[in-house]
Amino acid sequence: MSPQQTSSARRRLPRWCGLALGAALWGLSAPVAAQMEPFEEGLAVGEWTFYPSLELRLRGEYRRDPVDVGGDVYDRWAVQYDGLDDAFVGRPVPMVLRRDPAVRDQYLLSERARLGMKVGWNVITANLVLQDARVLGVLPGAPAGIDGGGEGTFAPYQAYLDVRSDIEDPWLWVRVGRQRVRWGDGRLIGDDDWGPRAAPFDAARMHFSFGDVDVELMGAMLAFPGAIPPRLGSAELQQAVNEEDEPVNAEGTGAQLYGLMAQYRLFPVLGFEVTGLARIAREPVSSRLTRGDTYTIDGRIFGDHRGVSYAVEGAYQLGRVAGFGANRDLSAFAMAGRVSWLTALPWSFEFGARGAYASGDDSAGQGPELKRFDPILPTTHEHHGMMDLYGWSNLIEGGADVSARPHEMVLTSLGYTFVGLAQPGDRWSTANLVPVGAAPDNESRILGHEIDAMVEVRPWDPIGFGAGYGVMVLGDGGKAIVEAAGRGGGDLLHYGYLQAELKVP
Repeated sequence: MSPQQTSSARRRLPRWCGLALGAALWGLSAPVAAQMEPFEEGLAVGEWTFYPSLELRLRGEYRRDPVDVGGDVYDRWAVQYDGLDDAFVGRPVPMVLRRDPAVRDQYLLSERARLGMKVGWNVITANLVLQDARVLGVLPGAPAGIDGGGEGTFAPYQAYLDVRSDIEDPWLWVRVGRQRVRWGDGRLIGDDDWGPRAAPFDAARMHFSFGDVDVELMGAMLAFPGAIPPRLGSAELQQAVNEEDEPVNAEGTGAQLYGLMAQYRLFPVLGFEVTGLARIAREPVSSRLTRGDTYTIDGRIFGDHRGVSYAVEGAYQLGRVAGFGANRDLSAFAMAGRVSWLTALPWSFEFGARGAYASGDDSAGQGPELKRFDPILPTTHEHHGMMDLYGWSNLIEGGADVSARPHEMVLTSLGYTFVGLAQPGDRWSTANLVPVGAAPDNESRILGHEIDAMVEVRPWDPIGFGAGYGVMVLGDGGKAIVEAAGRGGGDLLHYGYLQAELKVP
């Protein structure tokens, strides 16, 4: 072999070696790739499967003339709680602690981070998700000095144990611990994931599946047992003493929520759902609850077929709630409906319409019967406009929206909603069930007209960016309540937000 041929062979040797090495690595990587499961399906280690998760969200918000800060500051936020005025006469809003100056401009920056690990072994699954949520600014509806200054919270968002009858198609599963819960459209029991901290349940659930029928039982702790505040205990209870002869307060049972949900899917286009809820509230309770027994019966008809999705729902509420000097009977009802049509047009246009009604109280907080509907623990932001200005209580609502995808990564939507009051003299509550106020002499049912616009860009499935703007033109009813509560200063309410999020998987 000549020196030139030897040199050429040496030059070709790395190329052939590289190809051989590449072929060997490809051959080795094939079985390795076959053993690697998609991230969403977990990471298998022996008989154990691990499901890590990560969520990061940063949102900036701006409100012009917010209706739930400034003005009257209430001692409680509960929907069923009516206070007294200075003359000790009942009124359709909670007790007023003070009146703060009206807020014209509100800026809010919030961050939320979740880190979780779900571990499965055979039919047993354990899930732990830690959440850090912080709000820099004034949390809407919070009294001054409460939850301000960006203190935030760090706590488990989910922490539960799940046991199933089998892995593939369980007819029974039981879940105990802190968990997300959503029944139906989430109008009564929802996860409220839009909020800074969301609203998990400390609950035990049991779910049965029998073909097309699903039945679920739930018991949740809304307020844990503990000492009753001295102002609410009787004189004898306040004078109780312990073994060291020291005064102690009485112990209360707290608040619990019990539920039953049954669902029957006859056809894809026709399904039926029945829900029963019982909320038993005793002291100690949070500012969002009122002592009493609230029973809610709800029925829903739903379905979807060829791009058309719909749901019609009705609920009736009864029981009794504590008042000043006497208990009040509860008798309230609500209805809601939605329909949407996803077309085959370019840009995947989708058209939707919705409507809702929820009874209000007609006694100005003074009657023996309370007729204001309480939506218990609903999903916010989803059903009642982007601005979160109103909820499923003392409500008349009618709206329509249209959305489109001009690009596979881009979603846009535009919507209009008419918002009214079922009882003009009763309170106005936000989507978070925070009382805005009431004007007992108001005669107008028109709360306002809301227009919303939103765009979402998702360049990669785990990463998303969103922006939205909403404006409400206050009607005479809305103006009267805002003025009576000492809030805002204009006839136009503005809201805008920018958001970035990362979610894996």
